[in-house]
Amino acid sequence: MILDWILNILSIVFVFVAIGFCIFSHELGHFLAAKWRGLHIDAFSLGFKPFWRKKINGVEYRLGWLPFGGYVELPQVDATDAIPKAADGTELPRAKPLDRIITAVAGPLFNILSGLLIGCFVWWIGIPQDSPKMRELSVLTVDQSGPEWAAGLRPGDKIMRINGEPFFATWKEVILNKILLTVGEVTFDVERDGKIIHIAYVPAENPNAPSQLRAEGIAWPFFTVLVPIVIYPEAGSPAEQAGIEPGDVVIAVDGKPLSEFLEYQSAIDLAGSRGLPVRLTLLRGGKQLEVSVQPKDIPELAGEENTSYLIGINFDVAKNGNKPLVGSLISGYPAEAAGVQPGDKLLKVNGVPVSSNVEFKQLITKNKKAKAVIELERNGEKHELAIEPIVCTPQTIGAEIEMLDHPTPFQQLGNTVEMTRKSLVGILVGLGNKLGLTEQTSSLKPSHMSGVLGMGTVLFTSVRHASIMSAIYFLVIISFALAIFNLFPLPVLDGGHIMFGLIEIIFRKPLPTVIIKGLSMVFVVLLIGLMVYVTFSDGRRLLRQTHLLPIKTEAPEKNLPEPETDSGQPQTEENHGTTAQ
Repeated sequence: MILDWILNILSIVFVFVAIGFCIFSHELGHFLAAKWRGLHIDAFSLGFKPFWRKKINGVEYRLGWLPFGGYVELPQVDATDAIPKAADGTELPRAKPLDRIITAVAGPLFNILSGLLIGCFVWWIGIPQDSPKMRELSVLTVDQSGPEWAAGLRPGDKIMRINGEPFFATWKEVILNKILLTVGEVTFDVERDGKIIHIAYVPAENPNAPSQLRAEGIAWPFFTVLVPIVIYPEAGSPAEQAGIEPGDVVIAVDGKPLSEFLEYQSAIDLAGSRGLPVRLTLLRGGKQLEVSVQPKDIPELAGEENTSYLIGINFDVAKNGNKPLVGSLISGYPAEAAGVQPGDKLLKVNGVPVSSNVEFKQLITKNKKAKAVIELERNGEKHELAIEPIVCTPQTIGAEIEMLDHPTPFQQLGNTVEMTRKSLVGILVGLGNKLGLTEQTSSLKPSHMSGVLGMGTVLFTSVRHASIMSAIYFLVIISFALAIFNLFPLPVLDGGHIMFGLIEIIFRKPLPTVIIKGLSMVFVVLLIGLMVYVTFSDGRRLLRQTHLLPIKTEAPEKNLPEPETDSGQPQTEENHGTTAQ
């Protein structure tokens, strides 16, 4: 518990320092450019709420208690003042338009330079991936209620091109960049029985999507793909002893095809914790083979903080929110053997009442491996069951996974620019469709934008629950995104100062101050409104993640063809938006 608090505090500190660094590097660019161009600088501050001040060569340098970035006071750059004035009231000459442009450009430029610098570190170390990069996608399952099935996609198909282009990306990169951000139809070139088939469909909201995305109303694929995992056994490891060779591809665990890396690791952890071997289906030289491997403990991860106590209950968060209702059972686990059934309402653990699935999991964890007496309600009747949890600890088969990506700094910049472009186009098309201005469709909405709260939440989650490299990579994205946003030609942003400077250079005189003031006032109000709206949307997302806000459970309305019933293709029930205990 104490360790968790320490890690949470350190993660919060990282968030403030990271976002503060992006803001500070932006202001440092303005400061250095202004010094170079000989502009008057009232103050330059590192942090807010100054506790230390010192004036050097006319500039007051400040250190603040709140390390959330910094700021620089440049009265000559403010185009809303006809006669710029210093902090002491001294009148100053208007800065030349070229000087104002250079000073305005320097802020976003420094964000790009700092992003490229940190991006070099990401390039060198690499960032963890949810799956290997793939040049083709082998379709594993297709939900018959989705538009992909109606368009003709079937299990066993191989997707070779998306929207007419080849790809080399992870599964989540494909979902995000190739599917979710596509305006209008998504097209697949599919290989089936040696022939290429063209499939086109419009993405739709999926009631079985991960709970957070479902709540956001973002379209999500109604199909899954086979995720190959390339492994490299260590010398003398259980994997090597079982006959696994370097470069073997794991395509199934205990007979279940893999759709994400966590399924692979969870199966190893659970099997090893129960003292059982895990059965891996491998692909080697185009042929399939099966091996049985006995996992072993990871000594450096031994400890209570890495131990889970599982009884085999899944909670359907997408459907029931944080209610203590049993969603489904994991076959072979103690809950199933004790007689727990889907739909049961959990009332007490060892006599202690529970009001949410979070409290239930906490009580089971607190009870550790001792047998717990669970009181539940079924069809109006109460039952008591004694259940002994399975102790689950981190396990390994001694094989490294090739799951790192090493994008160059310029690739990182290009990806951020392209994602920003596609996101803005998608949002505008979505608004235009609702207003009847276009027939094209997009599931993206203004509510999907994120501000400081949203970025901070992602940073915290990355550094606390994923990896430090994932957090640093997201920091690079934030730095690039801050530069892009500030270059928009709006009066209150750096792009607005650049625009006014260019107008003055072209027409050889500045815009009237009254026009600049009027435009600035309008866009200040709009920008504040946008910030409030985006922060509200971020807050709703945060409340959903902490299960303090219920997630909509009704299925979205879709105009899809009736699913085929005589195709002979199997239907599978996906388990998205669930948590396990």
